[in-house]
Amino acid sequence: MQHEPDKLKKFLGFFPYSEFKPSQLPVMEFVSNVVEKKGIGLVEAYCGFGKTISTLAPVFEAGKKVLLLSPTHTARNAGIAEALRINKVNGKKLMVADLRSKSHMCFMFPHSRFSYEACWRFRKFKECDFFKSTYYGKELSKKAKKAIAEAEALVFYNPEKFFPENNIKKEPNFFREVEKISRENNVCFYEIMKQIIQKADLVVLDYYWCFTELFASLKALINPKDFVLLIDEADLLVDRLYNSLHTKLAFQGVKDLVSQLKQILKDEEELDKEKHMLKRILKDMEPDNKKSASDGKSTLNEADLEFLKEFSSHTVKLLQFLPPKKPLLPEKIMWEYIHGFEKSTQSNDLKTPIAFDDIVKNIERITNLIDSDNGSEKARFRPDLFLKRLSQIRGSEQHITFISESQEIFIKPFEIKCEILSSGLTAAETLKQFYSAILFSATIGDENLFMEEFGLDSKTSVFKLSRMPHENLTLIIDTELDSTFSNRTANAPKYASKVKLLLETDSSLLVSCCNQFETNQIIKAIPEIENATDKENLDAGKPYALNIRTKHARSTNKASKVRNCIVMGLPLPDYSDFYFKQRKNYLEEKYGKKHTGKLINRKAVDIAVQLLGRITRDLKNPKALILADKRYKNDYFLQDFYYKIIPKYLKPYIQFASNNKELKTQVQGFWKKVRPKPRIAA
Repeated sequence: MQHEPDKLKKFLGFFPYSEFKPSQLPVMEFVSNVVEKKGIGLVEAYCGFGKTISTLAPVFEAGKKVLLLSPTHTARNAGIAEALRINKVNGKKLMVADLRSKSHMCFMFPHSRFSYEACWRFRKFKECDFFKSTYYGKELSKKAKKAIAEAEALVFYNPEKFFPENNIKKEPNFFREVEKISRENNVCFYEIMKQIIQKADLVVLDYYWCFTELFASLKALINPKDFVLLIDEADLLVDRLYNSLHTKLAFQGVKDLVSQLKQILKDEEELDKEKHMLKRILKDMEPDNKKSASDGKSTLNEADLEFLKEFSSHTVKLLQFLPPKKPLLPEKIMWEYIHGFEKSTQSNDLKTPIAFDDIVKNIERITNLIDSDNGSEKARFRPDLFLKRLSQIRGSEQHITFISESQEIFIKPFEIKCEILSSGLTAAETLKQFYSAILFSATIGDENLFMEEFGLDSKTSVFKLSRMPHENLTLIIDTELDSTFSNRTANAPKYASKVKLLLETDSSLLVSCCNQFETNQIIKAIPEIENATDKENLDAGKPYALNIRTKHARSTNKASKVRNCIVMGLPLPDYSDFYFKQRKNYLEEKYGKKHTGKLINRKAVDIAVQLLGRITRDLKNPKALILADKRYKNDYFLQDFYYKIIPKYLKPYIQFASNNKELKTQVQGFWKKVRPKPRIAA
């Protein structure tokens, strides 16, 4: 790709490093072109490439603000770090903001005891000293303005103060520093960060702020059209969207709510007996405009308990008579509740039947009150969320699964692209609310499948890096075995023999298994292997085993010093899961078996590649990686599908081994080539 010199000079104004990494300039040009067209773009590049700065710089150069969405605090800090470095090195004044959940930012309640209902109540009745200190009427107080000014001064003029030891190469602690400033000024940290957002050039948030009902709150703070939306680790977003629409109804959950309500009523009754007279005296002495928070609180009562117990009873009957493992109509479940409450009203000589919406509202009110009670635990279950979702999907069979063994029904869509999120938009429509959108990750896989599942059209632009600048890397696909469920017991000793073979060459080895069963088997077979799950960092000279499906496969660099890694098997979805079977059948009827196989296994390689990316993040040190499953090369049903979705930047390093002898020869040959020969004394 040809680079325009004038364009590159503009990027340099927002690039805080002395030189560009290989291929960073083409990515910047790609992002610049997408933003100029107000379009949507996908970027796939290896871990350690510098995707964050490569997307930030062109957007700032275009004069636009950035909203960066990321699923982890570590990745969000990376975005903050780049903006602070730009301020320090390039002399810019980019304001940054990092808004997290209220429970993580509240000074009034500890995280474990926080509830939104209690927060609202304390603010409404002016019981929260931090909130009272933040506003003077509807305007910001002097203390709040002072806190914001202190944060701005640091960001603009002393950004290095946010980094440990003033070293801007390290991870910043912007969030904690603003928290400290807020506490010192005795103001609400959450409200201060909301104010900062309204003037920030870079806002970092979790995915949920754009893809749930929280989007309405975000739009009250910013105008999306002023921002380019950057989505980090985009391959995770589809899963997060499915999970945001996942809700369930379980008898045990409803039973727990009943128990909680009973305990609250019991506690209140005992409290009333002890303090009834004192409360009456205090109430009479207080002026009307200075009532305590409890005076305005709607309390739970015996009628609420009876309603919840009746709801529990109807739930039991519903779960007893539903046909197991068959598609369910939402209307059928709704009718069961309506009919149940109608019968009870008639038996009590009540003429007015209860509507489904009234059932939902009453359950929501009761659950909120349980949640907000200062003396109880947070509500353990939210059946109102299930009921609300039920009313949204009337007429659909592609959402509901009944698991008779656990006595629960859950709602989760089989496809995401046409789903209306709780924000009132589809996922694709959400992206179009912004000036432009860039989604980036180390693993996009088949971009056409990604766009199809997300609901993006053919106008979406795609940039996939073709090679890593890593000269001392090998990726061996071992085609001797496949790790299908039926073969895993028979294969265990065969995989163990491969691990022993690798340990003969080098003691630095991470064995990555596709489930905990296989992880335990390999640790049992080879006692010197340690479990990596609870390790902070992996020693460069020891062997470890890790279940690849845990959080440690991504978003952590604990394995960066490991020299050799073998991934035992292909981490496919759980084919025995009933929801998976339902979804598979639905998609096969719609698209046919071949295309469905690709859709449901689209992310199969992602987990393995993310782990390998953590190991290869250091581009200077040699690494030997093995994908030990024949399906990485060829699958009996999907042929070369899994090979094709391995990122392009890894393809130049791939070679194949069909047995242990070839594997040993290739691994030993690689290390013999990359390790310098020892010097011979004169």
